[in-house]
Parts: sequence; C-alpha cells; structure tokens
Amino acid sequence: MTPDSIHGRLNRLQWLALVLAALIGAALSLALTWQRLQVWHRDTLEQIAQSVVRHGLEWEDEDDADLPDRGRFTSQIWTQDGVLHYSSTGDDGPPRQPPGWHTVRWQGQDWNLYTLEQEGLTIQIGQPAQSAAQVAVQTAPTLLAVALGLALLLQVLLRRATQRSLQPLKRLQQTLTGPPATDPAALLDQPWPRELQPLVQTLQQQFRALAAARTAHTRLVARAAHEFRTPLAAVRLHAQLLGRTDDAHARRTHQQRLIASVDHMTRLVDQLLLLSELEAPQPPPQAQRFDVESWLAPKREVWHAMAQSRGVRFNVTLPPGAQLHGDPAALLALLDNLVHNALRHSPSGQDVHLELTAEGAGWQWTCIDHGPGLSQAQRAQVGQGFAQTPHGSGLGLTIARRVVEQHGGTLHFDDTPGGGLTVRVWLPARGAAADSIT
Repeated sequence: MTPDSIHGRLNRLQWLALVLAALIGAALSLALTWQRLQVWHRDTLEQIAQSVVRHGLEWEDEDDADLPDRGRFTSQIWTQDGVLHYSSTGDDGPPRQPPGWHTVRWQGQDWNLYTLEQEGLTIQIGQPAQSAAQVAVQTAPTLLAVALGLALLLQVLLRRATQRSLQPLKRLQQTLTGPPATDPAALLDQPWPRELQPLVQTLQQQFRALAAARTAHTRLVARAAHEFRTPLAAVRLHAQLLGRTDDAHARRTHQQRLIASVDHMTRLVDQLLLLSELEAPQPPPQAQRFDVESWLAPKREVWHAMAQSRGVRFNVTLPPGAQLHGDPAALLALLDNLVHNALRHSPSGQDVHLELTAEGAGWQWTCIDHGPGLSQAQRAQVGQGFAQTPHGSGLGLTIARRVVEQHGGTLHFDDTPGGGLTVRVWLPARGAAADSIT
C-alpha cells in the first residue's frame, strides 16, 4: 500500500471543508433570502392595502381576465355593512378574514392574505404562497453556483499556499538525501520555519551521535585489531617453537603460553560479544530476583582457582540471605570483569576482596585490590571501549559501566589505602530504575 502524503491529505481535507462550507453558506444564504423575501412580500401587500384606502373605491370597470397578474394576485373590498364591493378575481375570491396576516386554502392552493379594516372598509390583498417559494427555488441554483465557484477559487489559492508552506519540508528532504554534509550543524544555518526547528535540532543531534558512533566504531576496530595482534603473534611464535623443540620442559612452557594466549583471545571475543549485546538497540532481558549465594557459587570457584594460580589471596564477604534484582547474566559479567581485572593485576602475595553490603535503598559491591590502580585521566576514559589502562584493554570496565547504567546504579573508583584500586558499584534493590530493564 502506497503511503499517503501530507500534501494529498491536506488537499482532500481542504476540498471537503470548502464544499461543506459552500453548501452551508448556500443554505444560509437561501434561508436569509427566503426570510427577506417574506418580509418584502408582506410589506408589498400592506402597501397595496394602504394604497387602496388612500385612493378610495374608484376603479376602471373593465374585464381583467387577460391581465398578467391574473391568478397571481387578488384584491377584495368589503363595505361597512359586509357587502363585497370589489373582487379582482371575477368571483368572491378568498373568504374574508379578520384583520392581520392569514394563510388560507383557496382553489387548491395556499394563499397569503393581508386584511385591513380602515375608514369603514375591509380591504383584503392576497397572493399565492407558491409565488414566494418559486422565487426562492429559482434563486437557489444561482446561490449554490456562486458558493461552489468561490470554493473552487479558495481551493486554488489554498493549494498554492499549501505548496509554498510545504517547500521547507521538500528542501529538508533534498538536504538529507543529497551528499552528506561535513558538519551536521550546517542544517541549522538555514532559515527553517519555527515548526521545523525541533525536527532539525533532533536530526542534528542524531547526526552528531552517528558521527560519534562511527568514530568510536573505527577506534574500536583499530584497538581490537591491536589487542588481537599480540596474542595472535604469541600463538604463532609458541606454535613454531613447540614444533622445533624436543625438550619436555620447553614444550610444556610453550603449551602453557599457547593456551594462555588462546584464553586471552577467547576472553576478548566474549567481552566484545557481551558489549555488543549490551549496546544493541533491543529490549534487555527480563529482570529477576535471585539469591546471591547460590548465584555466585560457581563463579567463586573459578575466581579462587585463578587467584591460587597467581599466588593472590582472594575472599568474598556476603550477607546472609541477600537477594538482588536485575539481569543475572549481566550482573555476573559485571562482577567477573571487576574480579578478573583485580586478580590479574594484583602482585603475588597480595589480597583481593569482594564484598556485598546493604547501602541505602540498594546493595553495594566493593572490589578492593592492590594493583597499579587508575589515574584520574584513566578513570575518565572508562566506558569508551579499549581505553588503554593498567588493567588492559579497558573492555571489562566498559562492560561494567554499561551494566551499571542499564540497572540504574552508580560506579565509582577510589584509591586503595597503600596502593591499588577500589571499585564501588551501587545497585537499587528494586524500584523504577531497576524495573526499567524489565
């Protein structure tokens, strides 16, 4: 189905409005004409009656059968004793009526009669009611034709006015479908009508956001290529060395480093996939309420194994019976990235601590490490994807910030006393912010 156009819709509505206005105007004009015609008709009959009184009872006695007003006009005069002294109809004419206006039935049609009693005479003037109606009927087509003609003229004028009014929309379409502007702000440099200003400003914001997204995408692709280059080079190197040595110890070393490089690339791929899911323009998963202890148990074993392999002491503190509300998979990815970064960059022999505490109307996760920490400039870059930090590519912290924003929480970085980084994540227990991901 072809979509309708604003121009076509306006034309149809204008035609409908003008035709209705023309018909209503013609009807009102006809009603007013009929009203004025009735008033004029009565005034005429009254003036004739008064004229008869002024001129007396003299008239020329002649046969008026062939006169042009025959059958369309009557005049009657009665003397004081009730004798019909004169009738223009050749017979008695319409029956005598009391003084004033009357409508009577005579000779098969309605007659409008005006009766006047003055100076001993009763004068009655009449005319068929159909005469006035015929004048109105004869006038109606003319009035309707004039009204429709005016409607047509107005439609032509309105059509031209509509075309001129819609010119800015056509110009905006040509601007958007033409070659892309180097600066989206150039849209606002043109004198757009006030009604289009919000749309143009919104388009400008979208263009800027699109330009920023393209820049970020380019930077992300470049950083991803850089991040994958190092482990890929390591995989190639250790695979080559593994095939050239027969020493068992060297082979185990190359195998371990080969596996570590593959694990690093696998984690990068997983993080990229998770980040794309978090930033995809689709409804997030439904929020759930879940028990923290059982939800975190499988991941705690992985963290303890990683800490043990790196010689780091790791412990978790959870309040009994704690429950969270949100997307379990996203929140687990959030904590996994925080703990993974802390374990990876903490020196051997140091402690990494993860703690959950009730804070206000929500819960606060605190992850404390004694690694290199983050400077203020590096903290400002968190969330930009592949921001270079002592904690690696920065993808983990970017994912953490996206998950926190999705759940209506807050993310803060503090210095650990004695050196290191303390990350605090506050999440609402339940409410408008947390329910927004439902």
